[in-house]
Parts: sequence; structure tokens; C-alpha cells
Amino acid sequence: MSKYLIIHDLQEDKAKELFGKMQEASDSICFSTIPAVKPCLGCFKCWTKTPGKCIIADRNSDLPIQLAQCEKMIIISRQVYGGYSPEVKASIDRMIPYLLPYFRIVNGEMHHTMRYDKELSIHVHFYGGKLEEEEAIGRKLVKGNAVNLGAEQYSVSFYPSVSELKEVFS
Repeated sequence: MSKYLIIHDLQEDKAKELFGKMQEASDSICFSTIPAVKPCLGCFKCWTKTPGKCIIADRNSDLPIQLAQCEKMIIISRQVYGGYSPEVKASIDRMIPYLLPYFRIVNGEMHHTMRYDKELSIHVHFYGGKLEEEEAIGRKLVKGNAVNLGAEQYSVSFYPSVSELKEVFS
């Protein structure tokens, strides 16, 4: 079982500089969303034809399985209008096979039933945002993602640029 799943939208040189030791660790899976992966088709074949695995045959198709094998998901994304970069969002949208097609009520809201009975924490590091309104949107988005993915714990951090993230991963 991997301890960390790191999903990021950084160029290769920045990623190595930022968390090179974590990338090399055997207990970490590092997934770059660059180049961008194909978007979710909304076909739901990940529930009917290949349960737990995305039907789109690309490097993102095993990401839900890798998420099921980790304890902590770390997302590093450029903040775009309060949300993830398009590249990171495409990967997160393709995590739907991690869930079941059935629903449950959590805090008065409808959410998917969990496919896996496991503990997960999510930690999101946004960089490049400028407005307080964007931070509020980002916090709400990550909270919703945490509920959707069954994460008991989550955190959201904001940084003016990628270089400020170095302290977090050193």
C-alpha cells in the first residue's frame, strides 16, 4: 500500500525540485497531469463494464485504483477562478470509479456510496490565486471533494507561487 498519492500540474523540473524525495520514495505515487489527460466521458462504464477502473485507456485510467491503495492524497494545483487547473480537474473528474453508483445522505446532502472501506485524507495546495473570493471557493470545493471521496480529514492551503511550496515539501 502506498502512503501518498501526489497529483500535480507542475512541469517536470519544478516537480523534481519541489518534492523529488517523495517522488523517489517507494511509498509514494506521483502523478503529473501534464500533458493533460482525456476528460471524463460520463459513460458510467467504470461502474458497469470495468468496475473501479476508468474505461478510457490512458495513463489516468488506474488513478482510482491507486487512490484506493493510499492513505493520503496530495493535490498541487494552480488556482483557476477558485478551483483546480483544467489538467488537475480532468484527473479528479476521472476518479468517479473510486465510488459506487449508489447514493447516501451526508450532512443532508446526497453523495455517492464508497466503494472502499478505508481511511483517506486529502491535502490541497493551491498556488497563484490572488483574491479572497477565490480562496473561499477553493475551500468549499475541497470540502465537497473530501465528502465525496469519503475523506475524514482534509486541508487547503494557498500560496502566491510555486516557490512558496518548497517549505511544505522539504
